[in-house]
Amino acid sequence: MPEDAPITRAEVEAAYRVLLGRMPENEAAYEYGLSAGSLAVLRAWIMNGQEFLGGLQREPPPALRRWMLAEMQQRAALEAMAEAEAPEVEAPGAEEEAPEPAPAEEAPAGEAPRIVFLHIMKTAGSSLRVRLEQLCPDQPVWRREVDGRPGDVPVARLAPYRLFMGHFNIVDAWHIPGPKRVFTVLREPKARIISLYHFLARHREATIAGKQLMEARIARDCTLLEYLRHPNRLVRAGLQNHMTCVLAGDYVAVGSNHYRAPWQPQSATIGGAELLRMAVENMLKLDHVAILERLEGGRPRLMQVLGLPDLGPLARENTRELVSDTLEPREGPALTPEVYVELNRLTELDRMLYRLAQLHFRQ
Repeated sequence: MPEDAPITRAEVEAAYRVLLGRMPENEAAYEYGLSAGSLAVLRAWIMNGQEFLGGLQREPPPALRRWMLAEMQQRAALEAMAEAEAPEVEAPGAEEEAPEPAPAEEAPAGEAPRIVFLHIMKTAGSSLRVRLEQLCPDQPVWRREVDGRPGDVPVARLAPYRLFMGHFNIVDAWHIPGPKRVFTVLREPKARIISLYHFLARHREATIAGKQLMEARIARDCTLLEYLRHPNRLVRAGLQNHMTCVLAGDYVAVGSNHYRAPWQPQSATIGGAELLRMAVENMLKLDHVAILERLEGGRPRLMQVLGLPDLGPLARENTRELVSDTLEPREGPALTPEVYVELNRLTELDRMLYRLAQLHFRQ
């Protein structure tokens, strides 16, 4: 049943059981659930509540597995029905199984751990990258924009590098050989999108034309509201629950609640519940997650985790006030009620991931 269909009393009960692990406590709870109007709204209400977030803080995997299990059971039932109704055909020859990926090679014992910075756009990553290069002046650096994705090359090619930085995802981070320290920075999701749009829209015409920056061209030609609603797949990939996609793996949004890896067939999608579950489990395996809004206060702890000295406050890079040959001055976008509706729609999972990170990774 579509998530925006009218909600029933039985579905309110099911939502409480799956998300909170209990029945609604009284009649007022049923009325509260029915007042949501749809499962999608009720799910958002419950998952932004203190009871659900507190459960995630105490036992993140079990709390999310309950949610994921219900979704997987529903999908399995639908697949079983489809198979039962499909006509029988002669089975082709057995397909060869894909080989298991080779395990990542370990660095020699006693060697300093590699530092892997999973840089999500518009989370003060440029400032951190400058600091990391200052702290590792004699170390070879792998930069995503120059060297490509680490996950696309053999492990042996990565071995000489000590510092990895760039806009890649968790699959690339896990591919890098150890020992290593992997970290990222998260930002309040709606503020991240507003900052991303403003940054792209400030690119000068000559820069856009010379470098063929399609996303910057779209942002420059659109209002913020138009950009948030734009159908281009690359634009959507940077907007719709982007932080969750980066931490879940090789996933991009292909619908309102469907996500797929680019190399998978069109039918091989997962829902938001499973995407968030994967992202949370991966996040909890990271050595550290910094929160942009309290980055300076948490900077000493981050440097301690990375085994690096703390040199004091970070220099601000790529700020809104920066004017250069690439970026021109531009007024901030209009933040209308319609804009906030779109921002809420695009960041439902990111907001839950962000709040969990705030609870779990105390600075």
